[in-house]
Amino acid sequence: MDNKRALTELVGSLAVVYFAVSGGAMATGLVLAIFMIAMGGTILPMFTLAKMASGRDEIEDGAMDFLMQILGGVLAYSFVWWQASATGDMTWAGVSELDPNTAIASLFAGFLMMMVYDRRGGGWEVGILAWMVALGGATISGAGDVGGMLVDSAWTGANILGVFGGMVCAGLGAYLAVMFGESVLGEEE
Repeated sequence: MDNKRALTELVGSLAVVYFAVSGGAMATGLVLAIFMIAMGGTILPMFTLAKMASGRDEIEDGAMDFLMQILGGVLAYSFVWWQASATGDMTWAGVSELDPNTAIASLFAGFLMMMVYDRRGGGWEVGILAWMVALGGATISGAGDVGGMLVDSAWTGANILGVFGGMVCAGLGAYLAVMFGESVLGEEE
């Protein structure tokens, strides 16, 4: 097990989810851009799922990254809940129901973000694109939603399907971007 890699995923996910909950789309995108510049890693579950599915990461390494990202999301929501409990109530806003529009939006967000991640080497550009797709209403971090469900005890069937279904759709879109990049675009010169 690579402890440095696991810690990078944990801290990166924690920071991105924390600012997604407390700071909005701009803060999320900028924090993600900073982490992509400073620490690397995949940070977002959609990238991890795509790298495992395409064979770029070993299943064990990818599973550890995924678990650390989810743990980062849970910790971030716990910190936000702890802060909010001092001043009032906090409830997780939830996710929209996994309907065709949400599924397609997640698929395209995953595709576009992985295309930029893959073609630009996981640089700051990913954070700027994350800012844009978040403003468009796409959820970019399933780890935060898992954290919200856990902390707020919101384990309903619709929430579970919305969170994990959206995460899988984004991961599938990211996987399609990897396959498209390898098959159609080839190596960048």
